[in-house]
Amino acid sequence: TVATTEDVPAFVEAAWSQTMKSEPCVFNDVEQETKARNQVADLVRAYLSEIDIAAEKPIAVEKKFEVLLVDPATGEDLGIPLVGIVDLVLNDEGGPVVTDFKTAASVSTNSELQHEMQLTAYAYLIREAFGQDESALDIQQLVKTKTPKIVVHRLPPRTEKHFARFFGIVREYLDNLDRGIFNGRPSWNCGMCEHSGFCV
Repeated sequence: TVATTEDVPAFVEAAWSQTMKSEPCVFNDVEQETKARNQVADLVRAYLSEIDIAAEKPIAVEKKFEVLLVDPATGEDLGIPLVGIVDLVLNDEGGPVVTDFKTAASVSTNSELQHEMQLTAYAYLIREAFGQDESALDIQQLVKTKTPKIVVHRLPPRTEKHFARFFGIVREYLDNLDRGIFNGRPSWNCGMCEHSGFCV
């Protein structure tokens, strides 16, 4: 059975209740919670109206992958695994399509640059797990405008240059850790990090 926009209210209500039990979120008042829940429903409706989910062939949904980090250019084993949870992997004739969902207040115009490291990491995970190259990488933006919309940025498979940059950054971090140097990457995550005091 394929979900339709008519199924959205019941689906969101059930998912919201379950999520609030497992991962409670505190709102200022009932009105704020209702507004947030309605926004979720609007985004889901927009997604179902824009994306032909009946034609999609998922092979992995919110799946955790763990593979060894081995530089494809040099064969060097970095000695640690790469662990990641990929939102969606679709089956395609040319190879898997890696899909990552983002919510945003406005449409991003530099998705490839902004998410290059994350997409390269996902591509590495998928290549190692499935034994074949991805055919494309999608950033699907759920844009929280007054009238919600879905914007899909389709990017080509990763190249040797992408992996060279990715492994260069990973190697730099590992080398710094060995020397007791903790380079920070300031972001909204810092407020929740119990180790933020160690950053240089």
